[in-house]
Amino acid sequence: MAPRLPLLHRLAGGLETRPVKAAISLLILVSVLPIQGLDEQLRPYFLAIFGVELLFRAVLLHQRGDGRSRLDVLLFAFDIIAWVSFLPLERILDAHAAHALPMLRLSRLFLLLRFTREIAIDLYAIMTRRELLEQFGLVTLAVWGLAFGASVLLSHLAITHDFDGRGPTPDTTFIDRIWWSFRQIESADNLVENLRVHPVVAVVSLGLTMVGVFITSFIIGIGANVVDQVVRAARRRPVRYAGHALVIGPVHEAEMLVQEFVRLYERHRALRSIRLTELWQWLIRRGPPPTRHALPRMALLGTEDDPPAYLYAPGMRWVSYRQGDSAQPEALELVGAAEAKRALILARPDAGPDADALTAMALSSFRAQNPHGHVFVEVQESKNRDLIQEVGGPGTHPLDMQRFLGFFLCQHLLTPGVESLYTDLMTADGSEFYTHIFLGEEAVGAVGKLGKAPEHELSFSDMARAAYEKQVILAGVFLGNEAAVPQREEGKLVSVEGLEPWLNPLLDPPEGSPAWALGARAGRVPAQRLRGLIGVSATYAPLLDYGRELYRGRGIGRAAASDGATAAHEWAAKLSLHLSEIERVLIIGYSAALPSLLQALARFVPGIEVTLVLGERGDERMPLPDRLASLGVTPGPGGAPPGSDGAMLSLPRGGSATVYTQHGHDLASLAVRCAARGAPLSAAVFLSEPEGLDRDARTAMRVIRFARALASRELAHGGTLHVLAEFSSVAKGEHVRSLLAPDKCGFAVRVSLVSTERIKNYFMVHSAFVPGVTALYDELLGEGGQDLVRIEAPPPDGAGRAGGELRFDEIRTALESRGAIPIALEVEEPKEDQPGGASPVAQRGEPRGASHVTQQGERRVVHLNPPPEKAFKTALIRVVYALARRQDLVIQGAQRPSRGDAGEAALGEESARISA
Repeated sequence: MAPRLPLLHRLAGGLETRPVKAAISLLILVSVLPIQGLDEQLRPYFLAIFGVELLFRAVLLHQRGDGRSRLDVLLFAFDIIAWVSFLPLERILDAHAAHALPMLRLSRLFLLLRFTREIAIDLYAIMTRRELLEQFGLVTLAVWGLAFGASVLLSHLAITHDFDGRGPTPDTTFIDRIWWSFRQIESADNLVENLRVHPVVAVVSLGLTMVGVFITSFIIGIGANVVDQVVRAARRRPVRYAGHALVIGPVHEAEMLVQEFVRLYERHRALRSIRLTELWQWLIRRGPPPTRHALPRMALLGTEDDPPAYLYAPGMRWVSYRQGDSAQPEALELVGAAEAKRALILARPDAGPDADALTAMALSSFRAQNPHGHVFVEVQESKNRDLIQEVGGPGTHPLDMQRFLGFFLCQHLLTPGVESLYTDLMTADGSEFYTHIFLGEEAVGAVGKLGKAPEHELSFSDMARAAYEKQVILAGVFLGNEAAVPQREEGKLVSVEGLEPWLNPLLDPPEGSPAWALGARAGRVPAQRLRGLIGVSATYAPLLDYGRELYRGRGIGRAAASDGATAAHEWAAKLSLHLSEIERVLIIGYSAALPSLLQALARFVPGIEVTLVLGERGDERMPLPDRLASLGVTPGPGGAPPGSDGAMLSLPRGGSATVYTQHGHDLASLAVRCAARGAPLSAAVFLSEPEGLDRDARTAMRVIRFARALASRELAHGGTLHVLAEFSSVAKGEHVRSLLAPDKCGFAVRVSLVSTERIKNYFMVHSAFVPGVTALYDELLGEGGQDLVRIEAPPPDGAGRAGGELRFDEIRTALESRGAIPIALEVEEPKEDQPGGASPVAQRGEPRGASHVTQQGERRVVHLNPPPEKAFKTALIRVVYALARRQDLVIQGAQRPSRGDAGEAALGEESARISA
């Protein structure tokens, strides 16, 4: 780590910041205003301010040593002259010498050149190039040559005309005629006003004016070329950012990623300034030091000369683009890689099997300049994940996006309707997972004193209750030993290395796990090991506020008596876990996430039967043999693909997969024929293949052909079917829903349209924005940890429509006994003729959740992290989405942890627990 500069040098470096430059420029302009008495009144202040500036300039000039240029010395000399001009020299000098003082004071304007020196240097370098000098010389020679020739002609013909504006006098000189000729070329406005002049004068004036128009156009073209070169030269200058975010790779195709980054920064704009309450609490030693989050400064490094078109959109003014090779040190210097706080390295989709190799090279070059920044690397092949981690070292986070997307698609098949929840949970539109880490010995010590002595354990139920008052759904905590104390480091991201996430502390962690070894037990959080919080909130600010409350010794809410507690427990007892009924799945098309999807289905659904139908087209990106090898298919004799006969694969836990291939374009028809050979389908998945002119159009056509087969009864069904279609843009595929309506197919078809491209980009941004969120989603989507489960409410009868109302906090408390943490409700929208009462629909000004239409035609709205004051009719609540262990909820009659009077696990006693 570089040694810290002395205070004087750091203060001098502040002269190069934009606010200081703007202030000095304003003072210079004020000092030369021709207002009587202003200079006399402000002169002492100008002497002091510019004297301090002069001192700092001297420090900077000395610091640069031999690296200072002649321009630096010249500007420093003008600094001295400008400061001397503020001295009362008129009292010392005689009257004759005092006449030069105004010129001395105007020299201050030359100092403004310092603040545009980079542009001035670029402009000078461009204007003095040989080709431009030749062009300007040609124009100059042509103009003055024409003016000279015209004046010679007029002089020899002795034509009398008003050449100098004083009338047609005979004493007009040759110089007057040259100037008149030049003015005809310079502007068309100088053309003779009428034809009542000598014919030669009229012809000469018209000819010079027409030539002047062409010359002016030529000069404009040269000027436009100069401006373009100045702009391009500006893009070759390094960005002057520090602590910024850096995106490396195919950034021209990363519009969605950059937009999500900017939107997240914009949502957290309140954190850019220090709040007075935080400052006051820190001053009286009742709170942690106030923090100010940076502006949304981003730098993009791509390979194309022109910046991406989306950078001209509103909100992108803090995003800069530079062109260069990501493996070249010079290109990384252009984007300030050494000072970047976080970097995202994107994989090149056109690189094929070399994508991870190029990514590793870019990572290695970045680490050579920035060994401390956090780097988030998109990995195409899961087997390269450990290699990328080894290349990058500490602070490197390989993002196995294909594995993530495969498990993400599997989640949609296992949990119908979850796409509406993810629309809010994994975009900047709703609430998201955030983490808060306690930094420094003081914060860790203050939190460690909480809880009941002697073990200083905290009731997670009490913590969750207090957190929800700030509209935070507390979902977990970070634990660490005595040596794991995160520190606040200037210009660096908060690190969670050495900390153990414990998701859903209502349940015991697996025995023998790091969290178990740190003392984590169901419902009880060891305060002295508490290092951070995991919560669902609209922004980071509510979770930050709750973390500060814990620091101050608060944030532990005791249970209060509630009239709805009994009703909530009775209603929660009727909830049942949605059990997946998937037995046979048809998958059409190939994407890089298919191997992970197949692996996830085999893990979560024992005995599943999968039919895969792949096309032989698209070999230009990934040959068919490579695609089959990624699935574990052994080619036939001579390397022949399986064709319409198919090839059988054995899957773990008793499952099987049959792979069919086709060379033609109508892949859906082959899929229908293959699917008709077995039992009715439970689900059909249409993957978006990266090959093709329009991948969404290809996917939509396959869904349309599949829908036609269902409507014509060409494909048998079992009464229910789930169709999951992957699109780059969900809006482009919305029209296929109507083709799968019950009146077309003859039965209810659940249709899920997902944009894995959007989810991938948001996941990468959120991983870079929130420390530790990558491991959190690994647990939620993987196997063996917590799950995002769908708990269904029983359908109400006619009398049930008049049921009571519950608040989300009452539902949260009622589900604690089942080891579940609810995060969202799926509520039916009330009909127009429904009787009045508390409506579950968002009111004006309240964030509205994602909505969808069910197979029965009901429109439902997902309320993620609803406000505490909002009440919902129990008769309209259809689904509760919660964090829980799926296998625990499946077990009927399982023992629950004993509960205290407040509803939480009784502290200090051994009770039966729901364990892994």
